[in-house]
Amino acid sequence: MARENHSARLEDNRFLESKIPKKKNLPLQLHWFLEEDYLSKEILGVYNHEVEQYRKIAENAYQVFVESTDKVLKNNELIRFGIPQRYHDLFHYSWNNRDKQPFLTGRFDINGVLNRVPGKVIEFNADTCSTLPETIFWQRIQCEKLGKGRGFNFLEESLEVVLKQIFDGINADYQPVFLGSSLGYPEDVQNVNTMLNLAGKQGFHPVYRDLPEVIFSEEGIFLEAGDDYTPVDVLFKLFPWDWVVNEEPELGDLLRSIILNEHAMVLNPFFTMLWQNKRFLNYISEQTASQDIAKTYSTRPSLSTYVEKPIYGRIGENVRVFHSGGQESSHGDYAHQSTVFQEYVENPIDQEDYTYQAGMFMVAHKAVALNYRTSKGDIITDDCEYFTHVVVDR
Repeated sequence: MARENHSARLEDNRFLESKIPKKKNLPLQLHWFLEEDYLSKEILGVYNHEVEQYRKIAENAYQVFVESTDKVLKNNELIRFGIPQRYHDLFHYSWNNRDKQPFLTGRFDINGVLNRVPGKVIEFNADTCSTLPETIFWQRIQCEKLGKGRGFNFLEESLEVVLKQIFDGINADYQPVFLGSSLGYPEDVQNVNTMLNLAGKQGFHPVYRDLPEVIFSEEGIFLEAGDDYTPVDVLFKLFPWDWVVNEEPELGDLLRSIILNEHAMVLNPFFTMLWQNKRFLNYISEQTASQDIAKTYSTRPSLSTYVEKPIYGRIGENVRVFHSGGQESSHGDYAHQSTVFQEYVENPIDQEDYTYQAGMFMVAHKAVALNYRTSKGDIITDDCEYFTHVVVDR
């Protein structure tokens, strides 16, 4: 049973509609999404002051994440978050070398704001961040077709700056190989291909391979081409660090050796395993007075409305929202995981009872792009719809 939403509803005049280009005129990275009935034809109008709220929330939250990570390391508390002892040196290395092997990008999910409810971060998709093609290509195309301004969307140019810095840092007398890899799910492949496209523009030789096709050894990461083996300079992975550590320990040990011996760069860095862990949100709640991050508990709180979610859950799976009228829940692959509990922060809702959740992309410490996903009910799953926005004046 969905909870009744008492906050201000989104006005109908916020919604605009743009023409949809023919599939043949769209980037290949969008073709799969078009077939999934996922990309909305409508565009949501967002006011400048609301964009500024999102930006401040995200950048403040990022600073809290950095300071809290420093505190975890100072107090030698990594084991508290389920990171095995044998990976602690890798964590320290990745954290201490952020200038050379940077955090590439991640997305804060933020509830509230448009409904005049104080916005708060509910989680950080810091390790395996999706919605790249939708944000880089679809939002831009829709805004161009609308012909009325643009969204808060500087993701493409921001990533290009970081990728160029990485390219220049390699300082090779050959074309460095930028490998993108995933477990082969179509959506993940298109997210990786979007990053490969940007890397290619900065001078890298971009290559995609499903994970089973990649060779890992103590000497590095390699691609097999006939009788030859091509070394990889940068691996952009869209398979989770927590999956590697907990379910593929042999791969984890090889990646640890490869990174520590600087045979290849792996992005996003290992420290994002902590940022992806929702126990870290509980740690932040205990250690700070941040008003920008939803209060998160290790045990069931004495609240009339709250949320329970798995510590490494993704795409809204195995989430439960408890309220006075009952509960709303989702199924998924994370039911076996430990959970945390979180204060409920109401999301904006339109006149047809669709809920809107904002995502704010971070590149390094800067908030660079806003997007929205929408669905019926409080839990945003992979059955949601992607919504472009445009910044408008009152």
